[in-house]
Amino acid sequence: MTRSDRRACRTCLAAAILAWCAPAAAADGAPDWALRAWAGPEATLLDRRSPYAGGADLAGLAHEAARAEAVLRLAWRGAVAEGSLRATTERGGRTRLAAVLTELYQELDVTGQHFTVGKRVTSWDVAYGFRPLDVVQQERRLALKPFALEGIPQAAWEWLDARWALTVVWANPVRGRAAQPVHDASGAARLFGHLGPLDLHLVTRGSERTGLQAGAGAALVASDALELHGSSLWQERTEHLPPPARGPGGSPLAAAPPGPPRVDRDQVAAVLGFTFTPGHDLSFLGEAWYDPQGDGAATWRARRRLAEDQRALGQAGLAPPAAVDGNLAWGLMAFDRPSPLRDNLLLHATQTLGRVEPALDLLFAPEDRGWVLTGSAAWQGERLRLEAGARVMGGPPGAAYRLYPGWLTGYAAVQLTL
Repeated sequence: MTRSDRRACRTCLAAAILAWCAPAAAADGAPDWALRAWAGPEATLLDRRSPYAGGADLAGLAHEAARAEAVLRLAWRGAVAEGSLRATTERGGRTRLAAVLTELYQELDVTGQHFTVGKRVTSWDVAYGFRPLDVVQQERRLALKPFALEGIPQAAWEWLDARWALTVVWANPVRGRAAQPVHDASGAARLFGHLGPLDLHLVTRGSERTGLQAGAGAALVASDALELHGSSLWQERTEHLPPPARGPGGSPLAAAPPGPPRVDRDQVAAVLGFTFTPGHDLSFLGEAWYDPQGDGAATWRARRRLAEDQRALGQAGLAPPAAVDGNLAWGLMAFDRPSPLRDNLLLHATQTLGRVEPALDLLFAPEDRGWVLTGSAAWQGERLRLEAGARVMGGPPGAAYRLYPGWLTGYAAVQLTL
């Protein structure tokens, strides 16, 4: 058993003891508690015709056979603690355990002022599929069955009255610039206003990596059936995945992974959307967004040509298979972003049929006409939830989503809440 596995087991044992003790303590006015646990299989089918197929194993595609998570949440006198124990089982039987402290913070009211200190989830945007105003949390949005969100270490102050609320956050204090943007030290603020049917959000943030960010968002209840929303963020400096690069002398194989990110200036991200509830327990959501950190169709064509050249070298026996597969795995990093392409359209539809809720998502990239189709269905009982779904990627030849080797992913999960 590895050190991380032993740490995960200790955390799991502590969570179990707390969960066992909490009901009795709650009777004395001590912590409120909640426990949520889910588990289920996953399966990914590979398209061996994809030029990236050779790098799928190194990139971790089709390795996971099942995932599980137990989340315990305790709240007492303004203090909140939440921990997650996660298990991932790979084909072949190997199981990896991870214990994550997702939230741990204390809320205080001092002389009419509200303070929060600790690790907390802080989401600020109004949209669904893409949220440019989430400058602190920076979460991924369209995962099939994600683990619980992990909060951001912070010190926050909040002032509010009947109409306005101002929040100031010092995130990741004294850390400076970190390896990942979400761990950068930064200062951020949000002004929220409720003006009749309109909710207004004004956001700003500053950090060493991105410089100044400033944005605005709004949500408008136009009628009983229609809601409109949108947000936009300007960023002084934006890091962008470097374009595909060849090795010395124009060789398709590089000796090292892609270099440092390219920095663009004065970039704007934006999203517009609506929700429509026409009755009959139907709900529709539509959004269009522009993400400057995505690539255009021309860049994806260059990525495809490079991957095809790398695969051809391997098939001809002109390069070591390990070098070819490693380069293809590096190329797959281009998919590991909130938006692989800049322009995106999303349609999300759900219907409630008693305790059953089917849902359908279609994500479409107008630049190359690639698409991602996701279908799911969930049954919700008093404490038990059953869920299953599948995601298919496709498009015309050369579309970015058509190039992805993990073209079909399915999952199922059973969840119990106490």
